[in-house]
Amino acid sequence: MKIAVIGTGVMGRGWITQCAMAGHEVHCTDADPDMLAGTVGACVELAEKTARRFKLAEPGLAAAVGGRIRTHTERAAFIAAASACDVLLEVIFEDLQLKRRVLGELLPQLPEKVIFWSNTSSLDINQLAEAGGRPERSIITHGFNPVPMMPGVEVVPGAKTSAETVEFTRRALLEMKKAPFLAPNIPGFWVNRLLVPMALDAVRLLEQGKIRVEDGDVGLNTSLGHPQGVFKLHDFISAPTMLRVALEMLQASSDPRLYPPLILVRMVKNGEFGAATGKGFYDWSDPRKPTPRDLSHYVVGSAEQMTAALK
Repeated sequence: MKIAVIGTGVMGRGWITQCAMAGHEVHCTDADPDMLAGTVGACVELAEKTARRFKLAEPGLAAAVGGRIRTHTERAAFIAAASACDVLLEVIFEDLQLKRRVLGELLPQLPEKVIFWSNTSSLDINQLAEAGGRPERSIITHGFNPVPMMPGVEVVPGAKTSAETVEFTRRALLEMKKAPFLAPNIPGFWVNRLLVPMALDAVRLLEQGKIRVEDGDVGLNTSLGHPQGVFKLHDFISAPTMLRVALEMLQASSDPRLYPPLILVRMVKNGEFGAATGKGFYDWSDPRKPTPRDLSHYVVGSAEQMTAALK
């Protein structure tokens, strides 16, 4: 199978690695040339890490993965390559208008046979399908980070998605050794519909001085079996992504539980995005041993204290 991927950020690279490890030819592009330039190397590294994690004895894996990935800096070259692909996978960050604009420009230039997959974590597939102009062949395939190590994939059909598209998608994901499951087309689908309000509640309790980072994560890890806890998960998702997803879900549902805590906004403003920037709820100076941060300076205080902190 041949797959075209637009977007080579963390999730894009995860999907590119997954597809290449499954033996598929992958063509990818990104609006950021620097991000695109580092894609092949990052995907080879992720493939090697995945192989170590699952103890996969595959000699020549790195070379094979790297050889299956093609990057395209020119839009025309990418469109030509995507036209010969079976699937166009969109992995642009969570901005509905941006996604719609890109899809509206790109998909009409591809043959009707090309299936459209979106990795969105919260946006309405009907709006994305309408922008792309092929609703029968449009579907959400929401993977989880890091994609090659997390088997689950939310499959969300739209109102006009054909049964053939659903079945094609299910079979393709199974062949990649993923675990696809159908989810409803509601804000957040299934996983984020449950996860995001819980994660925001955890940050609110931290903001109120009711819990510390280390205690919160130890509690969830040892009592509910969460592999990393909610604050470390926040750092992997990144503060900007969590903020964007929360706001998109809030606007779509008007659910007050999705109103983002002030601390999240302040962390984004201060560049404390999480693991990617080295500082979030944890200090990631040593990625192998992240240490919980003292965030007491973010606890809600008096009006004077809060005003001063925002300056």
